[in-house]
Amino acid sequence: LRQAIAAAVAGEAIDGLEVTVNDRVLALTARPLASGGAVLAFFDLTPVRKLETVRSDFVANVSHELKTPLTVVGGFAETLADEALDPETRRQFASAILANTRRMQRIVDDLLDLSRIESGGWTPNPVAVHLQGVAEEALGSARPRAETKGISLRVDVEPPGLAVHADPTALRQVLANLVDNAVRHTSSGEVVVQGRPERGGVSVTVRDTGAGIRPEHLERIFERFYRVDTARSREEGGTGLGLAIVKHLVEAHGGRARASSEVDQGTAIEVWFPGGAQHAEH
Repeated sequence: LRQAIAAAVAGEAIDGLEVTVNDRVLALTARPLASGGAVLAFFDLTPVRKLETVRSDFVANVSHELKTPLTVVGGFAETLADEALDPETRRQFASAILANTRRMQRIVDDLLDLSRIESGGWTPNPVAVHLQGVAEEALGSARPRAETKGISLRVDVEPPGLAVHADPTALRQVLANLVDNAVRHTSSGEVVVQGRPERGGVSVTVRDTGAGIRPEHLERIFERFYRVDTARSREEGGTGLGLAIVKHLVEAHGGRARASSEVDQGTAIEVWFPGGAQHAEH
């Protein structure tokens, strides 16, 4: 920076020279004055560079997430062309292709949902929604996987008629994502959906008895594609976008999402919606 300023004062014109000052990226433009000295203009490029980094990381993550199942699909499809394969092996390969195709579809669907929410293309249409019913629906969808792992599922809503002032579709997606996430990361014990009136709204918490999350990871779990255990999450079918979608849906209602956890004890993810009612419409 000193060299650039000295050059400008000495009569050299400078256009858009990028310099870093105290972690800020600045673009320097300078014009010498006929009477001596120079006029310098600084433009702060830090937000732009951060956005470029986020965009680059996002593209890299999406490419990586899609490349893995595409590789599996391509490999198995190529092998299926071998006429010498026995029927059972063909069936196994076809099942693997189908599973990875569905995984890619989930990733694309989640990306489209997230893009629609972040761009402002979706706004909630809140009504009073019966929390008990939506919670039981979410647990019902996760029950087959939970039963194979020996996990018990439970709803704990007080009072029983408690309703959430939320968009019905969005609330169902929030609970479905949270329950699915909890079941995937719990090897034994239980997953509980808890609902309580709180501070002029309704607090909904999904608790599990999984491995828990270390503090250094906890604050980042709502980021897109962030995984505490990358290998395990992919193995169990997670897209890495579920909690990011939860956060955006809840915040679109004027609410908040937060997480607490203890290693080897479990994790609780709470979402809070403003408003509330005792009698639900949906």
